[in-house]
Amino acid sequence: MRMMNCLELADADHLVEVALDHAQQTSALVSIAVVDAAGILMSFRRLDGASAASVETSAAKARTAALTGADSSNAEQAISSGRLALLTLQGVLHQPCALMAGGLVLRCKGDVVGAIGVSGMTPDQDAAIARVGFEAFEIRAQGCSS
Repeated sequence: MRMMNCLELADADHLVEVALDHAQQTSALVSIAVVDAAGILMSFRRLDGASAASVETSAAKARTAALTGADSSNAEQAISSGRLALLTLQGVLHQPCALMAGGLVLRCKGDVVGAIGVSGMTPDQDAAIARVGFEAFEIRAQGCSS
């Protein structure tokens, strides 16, 4: 048996707050979600003015990253390259997924512990805001890197 690390609520809230600050500094109208390794929502914020669609999409991007163990943009790139079978992922997982940029997987000692997802702006802007949260996780989880 081996013990696995897990994301705690304080960690999830911290990542959302850091990403939220960056979004506000760049005037990005987004929703930000952090999920655990099972894709279950742990922390969430929607900025004033962010679209209603960004709410579920941010969580779906995070869920996709957590459940696949890869950034959500990887699926988007694979589909663009002709790997159309990935379009069935949502049905296989029985949960909403978003196969587009903006979801980044969080790892501790090689184990997926969760993911952060951002939605509401362009793919590059969403990914950049998610990256700020991801980098905050890396700093917070010193000694826990893979």
